[in-house]
Amino acid sequence: MKALLLKDCYTLMKQIKFYILMIILFAITPGNSISAIAMFYAAMLPITALAYDERSKWNSLALMMPYSDESIIGSKYILGYIAVAAASLLSITAQIAHSLLKNSTLELESIFTVILVACIATIVQAFNLPFMFKFGVEKGRLAFFVLIAITTAMAVVFKNGLPGIFSSSNANIFIVMLVAVIFTLVVNLISVSISIGIYKKRV
Repeated sequence: MKALLLKDCYTLMKQIKFYILMIILFAITPGNSISAIAMFYAAMLPITALAYDERSKWNSLALMMPYSDESIIGSKYILGYIAVAAASLLSITAQIAHSLLKNSTLELESIFTVILVACIATIVQAFNLPFMFKFGVEKGRLAFFVLIAITTAMAVVFKNGLPGIFSSSNANIFIVMLVAVIFTLVVNLISVSISIGIYKKRV
């Protein structure tokens, strides 16, 4: 799987340097809204990698190589997880640096917000990738646009409900965070299982 991840990373670094640079810039820009964009863009990198795989007929080549279906599918999910985690860490690091420069206290709310947005970004990826493996990137774009609409609606609800969450006690906040992380893990495990099943039938 390491070789598959390196393949995707080399391809992405070579083909979409500007896109990756934008993710980095958004991640380190002060403000949760901008850093959220970085995390959602990061979650889209596996789709871009899939698009390049389709153009280069990678799936046909992969059949002749010693890679399991689980490794091929898993590498795309892990690519997204790494990208979202990197964007999240950059965002948190930038917020810490910004608070130090302003000689102000970093609010715990900012850290929790980054974690919750990262969870939502990986959930969107989990819903999106099975469609991409089923229909291909080009045909799967319709599902992608539907998910964008759903994500936008979720963002509005999330933004409106966020002050209420953070006005609660620390214990309640940690419970919400724990539930969000567990839900994200469950959704992604189900998504990986579905994608593997789709890929086995497709190839």
